[in-house]
Amino acid sequence: MTIVDRLSEKSDHESVGFNRSFTSGDVGMDGSCSSSWAVGPSMPGDSPRLKPSGGCLGPTPGAAVYNGTPASMDRPKDQDGIELPQKVLFPPERLSLKWIQVHRIGAGLQNMGNTCFLNSALQCLTYTPPLASFMLSREHSKTCHEPGFCMMCTMQNHIIQVFANSGNVIKPIGVLNELKRIAKHFRYGSQEDAHEFLRYTVDAMQKSCLPGTK
Repeated sequence: MTIVDRLSEKSDHESVGFNRSFTSGDVGMDGSCSSSWAVGPSMPGDSPRLKPSGGCLGPTPGAAVYNGTPASMDRPKDQDGIELPQKVLFPPERLSLKWIQVHRIGAGLQNMGNTCFLNSALQCLTYTPPLASFMLSREHSKTCHEPGFCMMCTMQNHIIQVFANSGNVIKPIGVLNELKRIAKHFRYGSQEDAHEFLRYTVDAMQKSCLPGTK
């Protein structure tokens, strides 16, 4: 007696004999489908049951169905097609890369013991014209309602103090006192990286302008 595995034989035919064609499309308002999907047998003896004559094939049970129109499409966009921010921290039309007012060179910063990384980063921020002009206007502190630590207020007080003491040397105590709040791993008196401190400082300033704690 000879036993023939019909299932394996059929699978071999299907694996090598089927032609597949896919054409993308959308479902119309009347339920019709403009897309075509065909899996047709190329061998004469195969059944054409997998080749639909028309209509749409429904989603496979358990398969993920994706909406072609995401919710973000409803949000307004600018002329470049980029979604507008939910909150504008500083309008670009008010941004001036030049000094609005001429100032004398501000105070120098005293090294408080391995604080050269902090002093150099603070000097870079202090002499960035758009940031310095905004801080000297005291605009942030007029609208700030943060009862605790606020890096924007800390930076504003530092920049105002620097330009108010031109020709002198001051101690950046206000920033040093908040060192652990800027980054938990910073230690007073230890040598830290200036670029790392700069990144954490800018990040803390941005968080001060955003609502919430996260």
